[in-house]
This record gives sequence, C-alpha cells and structure tokens, in this order.
Amino acid sequence: MSNLFNRVSSKQKAEIAESLICALTTDAPLSRKAGSFVTEWVMSGPEEKYKAFFDIWGMVLSGYMPTTRPVLYRSCLRRMDGKIASFTASINSAEKFSEGRSFLLICDTKLPLDVIPRQKQGEYQHTFFPLTELFQREARKPDSPLSHRFLENYTKEDEYIMRIDLNWMYSLKWIKRGE
Repeated sequence: MSNLFNRVSSKQKAEIAESLICALTTDAPLSRKAGSFVTEWVMSGPEEKYKAFFDIWGMVLSGYMPTTRPVLYRSCLRRMDGKIASFTASINSAEKFSEGRSFLLICDTKLPLDVIPRQKQGEYQHTFFPLTELFQREARKPDSPLSHRFLENYTKEDEYIMRIDLNWMYSLKWIKRGE
C-alpha cells in the first residue's frame, strides 16, 4: 500500500475524522480523502499502519457516539491494551482469523456505553466506529469515493474500529478442539 497518510497535517487529520463522523451522523457525503483513508486502513497490514491512521481513528472515537450496542470480537496473538484495532461482530470471523492459536477479546459494548455517564462529545472513552454501517450507506450512493468493487468485498465483513481497553473486555485463550 502507498503511504498517503504518513505525512498529513493535523488539520487534514481532523477533516478526515469529521468527514467519517458526518457520513454516519448526518448522511453527508464522504470526502475523497476520507474514502482513501478507509480503503488504506482496510487494505493495509499491521506493519503498514502509520501513526496518522491511529491519530485519525482516535479523533473519530472521541467524537462519535454509536447508536447500536453489539457484542464485538477480536483475535490477536498477544494481549494488548490501549491500541486501536479492528473488531468484528461475528465470532466465526474472529475464529477464522485466530487459526486457533491466539487470544479472543470480547466486548459487550452495551456495558461500557450504557453504564458510564455520557460525556461531552470529544471526550468519549469507550466507543467504536461501525465501518460496516459506513460501507452499507456508501454502497447506496452513486457517487461514493469508495469503489463498487471495494464495497462489494468489504460490506459483509461486519467490521468495527475500537480502542482495546481490557478493563471493559473479556480476554480468553483459544483452545483447539480436541485438546
């Protein structure tokens, strides 16, 4: 992948974050730069994700309050905390990615989002961003900056962006069947 987002200014990061939030909260058109950002995030591996990716997602997570409360899953090789990562609402997808040899993180988003008093926008601590919902909305728009092929391939992934906070998640070890 290219590194379009390796050297973006603070202002550009804020514009991308605002475009992502507005695309879900007001159904505003997604900017070309935000479309490129999402495509690069999805298509790049862990070693290709620059600080700017996490800066932008940090702004999005601070400013977006989800309207749904799914249970989200993530497989990872080691337990980590504080990192922004992709989650899925499908335990089957998490199992597929785990190959039976990693940790499974489980977050029932209802608990942290409903128990904690609502903070002012920009100060949310335990939110997630539903990429899957963004993709579904963009698939209905004829002028989306996300390509038809990309949307066809990734709309069904049921992907969410979330900060890992082990205080609000369960961390389990996958065990291969038959062991």
